[in-house]
Amino acid sequence: MKPQFHLPLVTYPEASSFAVVQNAVDFARHQKADLTASVLQIRIPPVPQSFLPKADAKKMSSEAEHFSRDNGTALSETVHDYAQKAGIRALIQPFEEREPFVASTLAELSRAYDFSIMEASVVTRPIVESILFESGRPLVLFPSDNFCGRIDTIAIAWDGSANLSRALTGARLLLENTSRVVLISVTDDKLINEKARDRFATVLRNAGLNVETVSVKAHKEQAADVIQSVAKENYADLLVAGAFGHSRLREFILGGVTRSLLTRLEMPVLISH
Repeated sequence: MKPQFHLPLVTYPEASSFAVVQNAVDFARHQKADLTASVLQIRIPPVPQSFLPKADAKKMSSEAEHFSRDNGTALSETVHDYAQKAGIRALIQPFEEREPFVASTLAELSRAYDFSIMEASVVTRPIVESILFESGRPLVLFPSDNFCGRIDTIAIAWDGSANLSRALTGARLLLENTSRVVLISVTDDKLINEKARDRFATVLRNAGLNVETVSVKAHKEQAADVIQSVAKENYADLLVAGAFGHSRLREFILGGVTRSLLTRLEMPVLISH
């Protein structure tokens, strides 16, 4: 059964970058997957006449929709060109949606695929969080300046949570094609059950993988920064993490690993909730 990857592409108020298209195509090529790009055509709801004259409101809506359409054309052509050069099958799936409902529609579309692929940026963050919480599928995030190569080593931000277990289920396809796994635990961020971690490491070794475990302390640094630093020191190509391992309230107030990853991503990461 051939893997099916999903690439949500936004066209308004800013367009997705060509970098995320290249990342998605390379990722699909190395995983021998098909890629479907969902390309937005924005529809702007009518502006109440109490705010703007009717003619001005109509002009602004038309300009915004034209801007979205031009961006969508450029992104669709880029997907086609990159995919053709990479030798993968890529499908373009245009969709129309009014501005307030773009994130929820993309989350619904994402439910049909093995992974969705996005870039971490301020503009895409509402869509990233919607797909993360509403799609029920894993999300692969790339930094805006990163290009994906082969995934030979996977780092896992081990905290023993159920959210991480769900992320690992989603990552199984990638784990089957890798040779080395590094389990990273930040021991002063939350209580780590080392017996459970070692049990999981044994399971992976029995499956034929080379597994290492690393325990570190964050001290006064953000746990997400420490995890990414250790992952890169171990030459990991991808980080797997559970989303919002702490309560949503604590994540909102204190930050947390997931929120830090969404704002300060330094390497590709697979997250799931």
